[in-house]
Amino acid sequence: MQIRFTPPITGITAAIGSIFSRKYNDKDEEAKVIDVDKDGNTLFKEDIIHNILEELEKRRGQRSSLERQWTLNANFLIGNQYCGIRPYTGDIEQLEPIYGWLNRETFNNIAPLIQTRIANLKKINYLMKVKPATNELDDYAKADVSTSVLQHTQKSSDFASKKDTMIYWNELCGNCFWLSWWDKNKGDKIAVDTVVDVGDDGIERKWQQAFYQGDIDYGLITPYEVFPESVFKQGVENQRSIILEQVKSVEDIYDLYGIDVEGRAVETFELTPVTSGGGLGYENTVISIGHRTAENAEKVITYFERPSKYRPNGLMVIIVGDENLVYYGDMPYSKIPIIQSVCHEVPGQFFGKSVIEDLIPYQRTYNGCINSIHEYIKRLPLGNYLVEEGSLDIDDFTEHGLEPGACIVYKSGTTPPVRVQNSQLPAEIMTERYNLKSDMEYVAGVSQLMVTGNAPQTNMSGTAISNLMEIDNTRLSLTGDHLRNSIKKLAVLWLEIYKIYAKTHRIVECIGSNNIGKALVWSADDINSYDVEYTTENELLMSEEMQKQRFFEAYNLGLFTDAEGRIPERVKQRALEFMKIGNYSDIMNINLLQMQAAQRENVFFENGVIPKISEFDEHEIHIEEHLRYILQMNFQILRHKKPEYAAALENHLKEHKQMIEQEDLQEMAKQMQIQGAFAPQM
Repeated sequence: MQIRFTPPITGITAAIGSIFSRKYNDKDEEAKVIDVDKDGNTLFKEDIIHNILEELEKRRGQRSSLERQWTLNANFLIGNQYCGIRPYTGDIEQLEPIYGWLNRETFNNIAPLIQTRIANLKKINYLMKVKPATNELDDYAKADVSTSVLQHTQKSSDFASKKDTMIYWNELCGNCFWLSWWDKNKGDKIAVDTVVDVGDDGIERKWQQAFYQGDIDYGLITPYEVFPESVFKQGVENQRSIILEQVKSVEDIYDLYGIDVEGRAVETFELTPVTSGGGLGYENTVISIGHRTAENAEKVITYFERPSKYRPNGLMVIIVGDENLVYYGDMPYSKIPIIQSVCHEVPGQFFGKSVIEDLIPYQRTYNGCINSIHEYIKRLPLGNYLVEEGSLDIDDFTEHGLEPGACIVYKSGTTPPVRVQNSQLPAEIMTERYNLKSDMEYVAGVSQLMVTGNAPQTNMSGTAISNLMEIDNTRLSLTGDHLRNSIKKLAVLWLEIYKIYAKTHRIVECIGSNNIGKALVWSADDINSYDVEYTTENELLMSEEMQKQRFFEAYNLGLFTDAEGRIPERVKQRALEFMKIGNYSDIMNINLLQMQAAQRENVFFENGVIPKISEFDEHEIHIEEHLRYILQMNFQILRHKKPEYAAALENHLKEHKQMIEQEDLQEMAKQMQIQGAFAPQM
C-alpha cells in the first residue's frame, strides 16, 4: 500500500480564494486586458499564466538540489539507508552491493536521535501576550484584549497539533511554513439571506445563504511546495515574491473554486516498499521516499508579491492547471502571509538545514562498522576452507559438506580440506563503533543521558550529570529559539490580519483569573500593538525540572518565610503544583481555600458582580488578596474603564477592615469584662 508524502492542507487555497470576488475563469474574459506591466505592455490572461509558470520552472531548477537532499533525509530517517540520489532525475536510487555476500543490514541511529529532539522540543510553551503600545491605561487594556484574542485563537484552532506537525517537518527538511488567511465563512453567523437565481432553462431556484463574521485560519506548508524568488535571500521578508505549488484532485478543485478541470497525471511524492539485497542471500524490504504519479489531479499555483513602489498593495494570483486564472488582484494583507520556521539557519540562504544532513555520513559509516562485525560473527560457525584443486566436488561440498555430521569426501591421494582459522576481531572496531555512536549524539545536539537516561560514565557525580543536562538543553535550545521566533512572527501576523478584517464587534469566550470563564467583547479598534512576547522563557534553557529544583532549594533554605517565620499559602500551593500531586485540592487547608475564594471575588468585581461578605470569611486573608489585586495594573484598568466596579471593590475591602476592627473591639471589651470579674472587691 502506498502512503502519500504530503501533509494535510485542506482548505488553505480555498480560503484564500473565498475572500475575493474577482475571478477570471470565464471564456468571455480571455480577450480582455487584465493588467499593464511597468513598461506599459498590456497583459492578457495567457500572458499572466505563461509568465508565472515560466518563473515557477526557473525557481524549481534553483531549488532542485535542496529538494533532493530533503528526500535523502527522509529516506535515512525511515531506514532506507543504502540509497543515493540519481543526479539527472532526482529519484531515489537503491545502491547495489559490490559483492552478494556482503552484509547489508541497517542499524538506524538517526530515528531515535530525531525522536529525542522532537520530544524535547515539544516541551516548549508557546503561550504569548501582547505588550502595551504606551504607558497609557487605555493601551494596557487594549494589550490585555489582544492577549486574550491570541490565546483564544491558539486554543480554538488545534494549534498544538499543528505545532507538533511543524516540528516534525522542521526536523525532517530543516524548514516548515505557516500560511495564514482571513476566511469569511468562519466565526459566528450574523445573517441568513435568500438567494434567487434564474437559470438558462427559465426555472427560478432559491436557496438559503448564511453570512458569517469571518475569522483567521491557518495551516502548514511543506518546503516541497514553496518556491522563493531566490534561494540566496534569507528570510521571507527579503523575498520580493513567493510561489506555492500544490497538487489537488479535480473533485477538491471543484469544491474550492467551482471550476471543472480535466484531470491528468501529476508527479508528486510517496512512501513505497522497495526490495533491497540484505547480504548472504537475504533480502530486505525497506520504505523509500520518491516520486509518484497522482491520477485525476491538477496543480494549484498561488503567487504572492510583496507591496512595492510599483504595486503599493502587492499582488496575488491563483492559477489552476495551465489555463484557469482564478484570481488576479491586490494582495489582501500588508505583507506575504507566510511565516518560515527553520531547524538550523544557513547564513545567506533562504532554506534552513536539517540535522539529518550532518548525520548521514556518520550513519553510513556506522552501518558499515556493525555489518563488518556481524560478517565476522557469521564466519565463525561457517568458516573458510583451503581445498586442493580437483580433490572434491565443490558443488556438493558447498551444499552438504558444511552440515553438522556431514562426511566430507575427497579424492584419494589429495590433501584433505583445511579450515582457515579466523583472526581475532581487532579491538579498534568495537572502539570505532562506540565512537561513531557518540559522535552522532554530539552532532544531533543530544547526549546519551538525554537519549537513554543513562549517564555516559557510571562514576559521574550529580553535579556533573546536572551540568551535562544543561549543556544538552542549551545546544537544543538553538532550534527551540528558531521555533519560538517563527511562532511569535505568526502571532504578529494574526494581529495584523485581525486589525484589517475584524471591524465588527465580536465576542470571545475565554478563561480568566482563577479559571473563571468570561466573555470578551472586542473589535479591530482594540488592537494597536504588535509587540508580542512569550509568557515564559525557553523551557530548554530553564527546564521545568530545573525550576522545580531551584524552588525547593530556596524553600528548604527558608527564603520564602515571612517576618514571623511562616510560609505563605501561595508558596505552599506552588510547592504542591511542582510535586504534581493529583487532585491536591483535597488536601488544601482552610487558609488556601480562603485565598482562592478571595481571588474569585476579584474576578466577580471585574464583571460587575458584587459579592457579600460572609460570616465564614477569614478577613485578614481576604484583605491581603483584595489589596494585592488593587495594587496591580489590572485594577487601574478596571478603574479607568468601569470606575463603579473599582469603587465597589474598594468599599468591599473597607468592609472587611471594619469587620476586623469590630471584632477587635469586641475582643477588647470581652477581655475587660473578664478582668473586671476577677478584680478584687473593695
